[in-house]
Amino acid sequence: MMGKVLIPDGEAGSDPSWTLLGRGAFNQRPLASHLSRSFSNKLRMTNSVPIGATTPADLALVGTNEQRALLVLQNNSTATSPDSAPTFFFGFGTQPKVGYDLALPPGVGIVLDVRVPADAIYVAFGPFSNGGGSTVIQGVCKEGGVTDPEGDTANMTDTAQLGEIVRLLRQALHL
Repeated sequence: MMGKVLIPDGEAGSDPSWTLLGRGAFNQRPLASHLSRSFSNKLRMTNSVPIGATTPADLALVGTNEQRALLVLQNNSTATSPDSAPTFFFGFGTQPKVGYDLALPPGVGIVLDVRVPADAIYVAFGPFSNGGGSTVIQGVCKEGGVTDPEGDTANMTDTAQLGEIVRLLRQALHL
C-alpha cells in the first residue's frame, strides 16, 4: 500500500529518524563510497528550567549564553472557572514589564531557532485570579546549544559562519 510521505531535502534527507514505509530508512540508500556522508546533529538540549508559582521575576531563568542555538518557552498554566491562569511575560536581558514584553497566554509555547537571543531570560506573571485555589502556574524554559561550535556550521552565528568561510578559503588557497 502506498502512503503519502514527506521527503525531506538537504541534510534532513540523511537523518535516520526519517523512514520509508516497508523498505528501511532513507539514509540506507546505496551511495558510491566517495559520495557517502554521515548525518550528525550537534544541537543538544543543554538546560531545562521549570517555571512555577514561586519563580521570581527579578532572577534570570537562564543566564547569558553565547552558544544558545535553540530556545523553547512554554506556558502550561491551567485554572478552572471562576479562576484564571496567568499570561507569562518574558524579558530578554532585563526584567519583563507586564503588558509590554513577549506574552505567552496559558497553553501556548514558542520555539526560537533561527535568530536566538543570547541574553539572560526573565519571566513575570500577568494578572490572574486564584479565588477557588484551582490555578496551577507551570511552564518551562528550555535551551539548546551547539556541542561542537567549530564543526557545526548550520547552527553558527553569522560572525562564526564568516570566520569558518575565511578559514576554509585560506585552507583551499594555501594562505
